[in-house]
Amino acid sequence: MPDEKYQIEIQALNEQLARILRGEKGEVVETCDDLDPALKELGETVNSLVASFNEMSEFIHALAQGNLEVAAPHHNLLASPFKALQASLFHLTWQTMQIAAGDYSQRVYFMGVFSRAFNSMVEALEEKRRTETQLMDAQAKVKHLEGIIPICMYCKKIRDDVESWQQLEQYITEHSEALFSHGICPECYVKVMADIGDEKRKVEEKKKMP
Repeated sequence: MPDEKYQIEIQALNEQLARILRGEKGEVVETCDDLDPALKELGETVNSLVASFNEMSEFIHALAQGNLEVAAPHHNLLASPFKALQASLFHLTWQTMQIAAGDYSQRVYFMGVFSRAFNSMVEALEEKRRTETQLMDAQAKVKHLEGIIPICMYCKKIRDDVESWQQLEQYITEHSEALFSHGICPECYVKVMADIGDEKRKVEEKKKMP
């Protein structure tokens, strides 16, 4: 049968392993020099596990509180996945700052559902900026004619800002986005046709003159 010291040591080590399985911090178990070498080695291994678990637990707790600047434990394999998470969150923070500065090319690919939601948000912001830019470009192209425009009451030419007189069509084209297509109204058509008829009669009368 194992002696009492052996049983106490095994019980102490077992208790610390049970604490770790429950997610609780463990305590280092003191090992006596006169223990069986195999038991002493087991004790040192359990103590190393307890120390690594406690260190990892403190690191994870700080991350859970949002402290990304907590120092990551060195040479701790248990904490390796959480150190990778910390690095990813640091990069995500940097990407968010880039987006805030207007860089909508940023995308996240390492966080599953969150990545899809995050990327959708960035794409929506990018589309919003594109729409706003198009709207501002359109507004910049729109020209307005405002105020009193000096126009000749006879020839209908317009005086511009440099005291030069321009045809009505030219002035409006230069000061707005309007374009002209020329036609003839019914009243002018009658007048023009009458003028043409008068000119023809004059030509014919000249031909008949000796």
